[in-house]
Amino acid sequence: MSSVELLSADPDELELRHDELNALLEGLAKRRETEPALAAASGLVDFWMRKGHLAEGRRHLDGLLAAGDAPAAARAAGLAAAGTLAFRQGDDTAARRFYEESAEVARSADDDAVLAWALGGLSRVALRAGECARTRELALEALSLASDEASGLGARHMLAAAARCEGDYRRAEELYGETLDLSRRLGARGVEAGELLNLGFVALHLDETERAVERFRQGLELATELNDDYLTPYCLLGAGASAAIRGDHAEAARLLSAAKAAFDATGAAIDPGSAEEFDSQVARARRELGEEFDAAWAEGRRLTVAEALARTRATA
Repeated sequence: MSSVELLSADPDELELRHDELNALLEGLAKRRETEPALAAASGLVDFWMRKGHLAEGRRHLDGLLAAGDAPAAARAAGLAAAGTLAFRQGDDTAARRFYEESAEVARSADDDAVLAWALGGLSRVALRAGECARTRELALEALSLASDEASGLGARHMLAAAARCEGDYRRAEELYGETLDLSRRLGARGVEAGELLNLGFVALHLDETERAVERFRQGLELATELNDDYLTPYCLLGAGASAAIRGDHAEAARLLSAAKAAFDATGAAIDPGSAEEFDSQVARARRELGEEFDAAWAEGRRLTVAEALARTRATA
């Protein structure tokens, strides 16, 4: 496999050739031959996210960007990728800086695809800040640049997130449902799993508990099948909510704790929307369990992801 082929390989292949990839990226940065890696940044950042290598990916991007002199389009993509990893780590100040510079460079290069990526990233930063209207505004701008359904999928997701941010759960359900259908048509199975989780929490807010449990179950099954380190902790969060619906608050605490441990293991911050749901579910478990909460939480913290997933299957 050539260097170019390796840079464009899928996440599972890159995980198998992880050491080879690291050596390639370090060599490219050292030789200041950064264009191939920065141009492939979208696929690489997906790998670093899906396989739990956020810090590693950010280190590589820092090195590649610092090496300098890449063409504008490649640099814009690298900056957007760095913004994505910084956002996933909860470093919103850096994420905003990377995304804003990416948008500026992408405009100068007339690269609408990367500009849409940067604007979509800024909409996520706005969402974490609780700026619902700004989230929608940036998502609509990103959507206006989409060349097809696939390139507009992320922006459509953010429109749903903006409605959820405003507490308009019926509208959020409608919009998440549209992105779920679109993800299935496109074969974007990771997006499908994420939208099932989001629809589960929206159903909870609408007091439709049976629908919520079913959505959480579907999302968890799909994330497990994909072996996705980014998605799995979110689906454990949904499983914890399902346990609470069943009235098993000790199990809810264990699964929520296992989810938090999985986030921490990859250095990932919980995304906006899900972070508020996590806090709410933890507060509920603490309230219901009283003095027993700490023991259940400690037990969940000791579970591996595989053990936590096995517990969810046992109660499905």
